[in-house]
Amino acid sequence: MMGAAKKRGRGLGDIVSTLTIAVLFLVILLLVVFSASGYQRAVELQDGSSNTRAVLSYVITCVKDNSTGEILPGDIDGAPGLTIRDSRTGYEQRIYLVDGQLLEEYGMIGQDSDPAGALVIGQVSSFEARLLEDGVLEVRTDLGVSYVSTRK
Repeated sequence: MMGAAKKRGRGLGDIVSTLTIAVLFLVILLLVVFSASGYQRAVELQDGSSNTRAVLSYVITCVKDNSTGEILPGDIDGAPGLTIRDSRTGYEQRIYLVDGQLLEEYGMIGQDSDPAGALVIGQVSSFEARLLEDGVLEVRTDLGVSYVSTRK
């Protein structure tokens, strides 16, 4: 009789040990899945923030760094954009929106734009630049609005 009780106790102990290991394995698996999805979401937020910062600050920096050029908001070959023209050198910097990408390129004044050879600044759905009173440039995108003084 004693042997049967020992076997039953050992059998029950084996079942409890197996269930404990299975529960621990399941908890570890769930932690890995939740950690991975949390990390993925954090990376997506960081990418979105980087794109917003790049688009809004890059255009403003280009305008601020301009010391001699003329700021001309308007269409560039049918695309909404902004031209910073330097009559002294005969070149202009163009920032414009094509197919959801904000592009930048340099070229001779009056030369047609070439989106295939342009630098991609970031992803936006809309882009509008306009001069307000007192030489303030307003840059409006779907990511936000920025203002910069064009006075030297």
